[in-house]
Amino acid sequence: MANPKTGSRNGDVLAGLLPEVAVIAEKHLALCLKVGIELVVVQSFRSIEEQARLYAIGRTVPGRKVTNARPGSSWHNFRRAYDVAVMEDGEITWASSKYSEAGEIGKSIGLVWGGDFKSVRGDLGHFEYHPGLTIAQAKNEERRR
Repeated sequence: MANPKTGSRNGDVLAGLLPEVAVIAEKHLALCLKVGIELVVVQSFRSIEEQARLYAIGRTVPGRKVTNARPGSSWHNFRRAYDVAVMEDGEITWASSKYSEAGEIGKSIGLVWGGDFKSVRGDLGHFEYHPGLTIAQAKNEERRR
């Protein structure tokens, strides 16, 4: 179901984020849409088990490494990160110059953009929101929920 405010076809995916993160994600999607960049959220919350499965790729499972974040050390595990894909002509594309513009827009509203990561090249669709928070603090916060 499309969200008319953001153009997101995956509004349910945003429900996996903390409310404060979902609000900024919605703002990010809306600002991008305003300049003609349609983003679709492809992932938000990631369980520890899912993180372990992804971390194994390129290590103990065949494939190219997709993350350097061990289970329990990804902002996805704490509902503070989401991944997007650019939509062009009604199709998801992973090769678009629009990722850089979406990254700049995200950074302008306080998001951390995966395109700036040095350890994982090409994480252009990744965004995080955790102002002033450490992973250790996020773990404590999660335990209290």
